[in-house]
Amino acid sequence: MKKLVYCLAVLSGLALGSAQAAEPHAAAPAAAMKPMAAKADMPTCGQMMASRAPIPAKLSEAAATVADMLEAHAALMGKDKESVNEAKMLKTLAKSHRQVSAGMLKTSEEMKKAASTPAAPHDMAKMMSDPKLTEASKKMIEIQKELIALLQKSVAEDEAMMKGMK
Repeated sequence: MKKLVYCLAVLSGLALGSAQAAEPHAAAPAAAMKPMAAKADMPTCGQMMASRAPIPAKLSEAAATVADMLEAHAALMGKDKESVNEAKMLKTLAKSHRQVSAGMLKTSEEMKKAASTPAAPHDMAKMMSDPKLTEASKKMIEIQKELIALLQKSVAEDEAMMKGMK
């Protein structure tokens, strides 16, 4: 459960914070990296954000499903002290997951709307040499790789648990 909450939190940060302006232009030769508007064949930053809107939408669905699972689990708990405490904890986590779900759905909708944002000129030389943007982009890629590995491990564990329940 902690892994899922961690993944949702990190991915929400990615969805909210990654404009990725430098990535599609990385192949452009240095001479072409002067202030420019997006070329016709290049997506705008808004279009790029819109293209990633399915990520927070799927995270929203995942968080809502986890909340459903937690609530169903809580409903099956007994009346003894430990069971009541566990049910309370599960309900608290379900509520948090519903909040994450709502936030991710809102983010996805905002990202979709970004598609209509007109392209603005970009000083690609400045963007490509900015250490903050470069570091954030590299870090984002590494976090995404880590998340893939965490999710793959979580899927394997969940599938094994489901198999063991049969």
